[in-house]
Amino acid sequence: MKHVLFGILFFLTGSISYAQTANSASSHSVNNLTAGISTGKIELILPSQLSSEDVASSSKYYEQFFLVEFNAKNHVATFNMVSNIPESRRVILRFLAANQIQNVIIEGKSYPLLDFYQSFLDK
Repeated sequence: MKHVLFGILFFLTGSISYAQTANSASSHSVNNLTAGISTGKIELILPSQLSSEDVASSSKYYEQFFLVEFNAKNHVATFNMVSNIPESRRVILRFLAANQIQNVIIEGKSYPLLDFYQSFLDK
């Protein structure tokens, strides 16, 4: 009986310690995001656990699509699009996924990455 209880406790402890939290990016507002999309300078607030080094190492793979300016104080990443077309903006999803970001919060509503693209970036 002790072995069964110990096994259950061990399983639960292991499950909790390996559980991943959903990291979220956010935008100041729909208007800010829409303006950024029209100008090709899209701003997103990245999670606080991302460092400048994390952002720099991830962004170097996507330089043919966009350049990322990252403000480490307020965690705002500005995506400067090389070619401001929906196909290039879709690559932002790869950058977000590479940084373990699973959704984007805009004005209190959470959008999974694909919904975020379809609702905002695919215009």
